Amino acid sequence: MGDEEDTITETYPTKSPQEYEKADNIYLLYEKKKSIIILLGRLLLKCGCPCHRVDETLQHTAKILALDASFSFLPDSVLVSFLYENSTQSIMVKAPQGYDTGKIGRINDIMNCFFKGEVDLDSCLVQLHEVATSPPTCGIWSTLFFFVVSSALAAVVVFGGGWMDSAISSMTGLMVAILFILSTHFPIYARVFEISASVCVAMVARALHNYCCFTSVAMASILILLPGYTMTMGVIELSARHITTGVIRLVYSIFYAFQLAYGLQVGSSLYNAINPNAPEDKMCGQQPISPWFYIPLLPLLSISISLSYGSSKKQWISQMFSATIAFTLSYFLGRVVPDGQIVGSIAAFAIGLYSNFSLKVTGEPPLAPLCVGVTLLVPGSIGVRGAYSMLHQNDHGQGIFALQMLTIALGLSAGLFAAAMIVYPSGKKRSMYISL
Repeated sequence: MGDEEDTITETYPTKSPQEYEKADNIYLLYEKKKSIIILLGRLLLKCGCPCHRVDETLQHTAKILALDASFSFLPDSVLVSFLYENSTQSIMVKAPQGYDTGKIGRINDIMNCFFKGEVDLDSCLVQLHEVATSPPTCGIWSTLFFFVVSSALAAVVVFGGGWMDSAISSMTGLMVAILFILSTHFPIYARVFEISASVCVAMVARALHNYCCFTSVAMASILILLPGYTMTMGVIELSARHITTGVIRLVYSIFYAFQLAYGLQVGSSLYNAINPNAPEDKMCGQQPISPWFYIPLLPLLSISISLSYGSSKKQWISQMFSATIAFTLSYFLGRVVPDGQIVGSIAAFAIGLYSNFSLKVTGEPPLAPLCVGVTLLVPGSIGVRGAYSMLHQNDHGQGIFALQMLTIALGLSAGLFAAAMIVYPSGKKRSMYISL
């Protein structure tokens, strides 16, 4: 008998085409879910949502999508880590900082419909892409409008100036608007925009010292640039235990206030070299306009500030109410209570209550009315004034301007957190909550 060789054949389990197709569909679904998280994070950061609210929103969305994800934030970026089948993938999502509460309202509507099951995953992703690719809510003409109108009205309503101060502030506000638009088109100029704008405003205000009050015109012309809202956001993020983003915003806002004050001081000194005998505050302390004019002017001021945050028309009404509550309380309480921190806390608590109750009625995110109301309360002008006094008068006692900004911002954040705690004591778990 011949030798017989045994042939050993190894067989491996094979997948059917249906199983491969199922695996591909599962992976495709996972990629779509990832895309929603990444796109949502980028949009919220780009539109000016505070990082601790972005974190809460992404955590809630990841839970709804059954994704294992963690997030780490910087003011202009978020590091997203996904855990899938024992492997980790980290993606850094970066977004330029800006404000567009109109888009935040659209995002809020889209995601709430998705959470309620009214739109599917694909429709949600398509709608988010439409928001991402759409132009800003406010264009160039809106930018010119809100710089001019906010400067003109803030001079009389916020900084106690007269009608001549208002007229001159509108011209300097237009100048700042043109420089701002140039800075958006030429990145190399954007690095010196704040200082150059402050220098130009200071020189014009000093040159017209016989007709206007320097302080009213200078502060009103750079109202949109004042960093108080950023500082308040930084304090709120610190209170929410977002240490990195809170500290970065806090330090940046103090530096930004000093930068604006430095520009004002340089512009004032340049004109002083041309005309050394020109008084700075010759027209300050004049009789301000009648407070009755505040009634028609305040809604216009609130709309101009709303446009600076990229608000849509349907958000103007709630923002006008928020601005009216903030200004009315601060105006009348300021005559009774001498402590600005207490006044700011009470006013912030009131607009916080209004904004959160407004969410229950209209569905608009509280961030939209809050940003306008808080802008009328924030300590940006205090910081710029203090830094300017320290630079211009060599009065080092004015160096506490940063502490003054911080204490007022702390009062505002305490009022806002207290209002949110009363309206939503256990948080808002079934839908998005985009607020300060």
